[in-house]
Amino acid sequence: MVNRLTGTFIAIIFFCSIVAAQTKTVFPLTGIRYNAVGISAKNIVVRIDGATLLSNRLPANKEFELRLQNPAGFTEDKSKIIFPAAELSIVSFKGAVLSQNPNILKEYEGKGLQPAASKEIVSKLMISADLLKGEQACIVKLRYYDLKGKNQLFLEFPVSIARPGEVLQLSKLVNEIKIASPAQGKIVGFKLKNVDATVDTSIRVSPKMAYASLDMTGIEGGSISEFLSGKESFWVYDANLNEIKIPEKQLKQVGGAMENNVVNYLSKIPFRLKTETNKQYFIRFRWESVDKRKLIDIVVMK
Repeated sequence: MVNRLTGTFIAIIFFCSIVAAQTKTVFPLTGIRYNAVGISAKNIVVRIDGATLLSNRLPANKEFELRLQNPAGFTEDKSKIIFPAAELSIVSFKGAVLSQNPNILKEYEGKGLQPAASKEIVSKLMISADLLKGEQACIVKLRYYDLKGKNQLFLEFPVSIARPGEVLQLSKLVNEIKIASPAQGKIVGFKLKNVDATVDTSIRVSPKMAYASLDMTGIEGGSISEFLSGKESFWVYDANLNEIKIPEKQLKQVGGAMENNVVNYLSKIPFRLKTETNKQYFIRFRWESVDKRKLIDIVVMK
């Protein structure tokens, strides 16, 4: 057991064949990369002091929870007991292994785990400053696997280390954005009526590029000026979840009805050449308010 990283896990098995619609994706809020090979989860949540983390910035020497919600895909014995395991690695962004543990669920190797124990697999982790050796970022890697089968789930959580005294982005109320699959989104501080995700190849600003078009209509709880002053970010990943640096800029259009604070936000995100029609990409868009208390975070696959 790694002395600075502790794991406390509880699991449940739902009687359904598929919990997560996608085998690969990037999760909103944290940017956790997810690759399901038989074991799946409906959602991945990181929490600190009972609140949901809204970014990937974490302080050193502070306990946090990584929650695997509604997991499925573990083999059951005749008594419906499962035997989960999880390999934990902490690596630097340069690829150096800082810490490794082959199974932080070793306590369940013999007796297994009752499927009705909980609705989540919860791991309590802490990244120490000594472990980082001056690094300001690291990647938390978890490989969940089945001791009675071949199913696995790979998670990669890119962590940026917060400054001492930095106020973390946390919220106890995070809502799902209703958006057609293959896409998912989270929203804090607003209500969002509709998101239409399409591909636009007609933009002349960068005529060789195709743009992911996110048409977000009926946003309640904010103002046009608030959205114009907020911060936008986007990330593009290939089919293997490798990040691709895009030099072109995002385009946007903000409008709506000023009298009732309903905003419409149109974002155009460059993500591939027009000629690359046979390739798959994951596009993540994030908008956050100046005070970082409100945000919209959407991931689409195109």
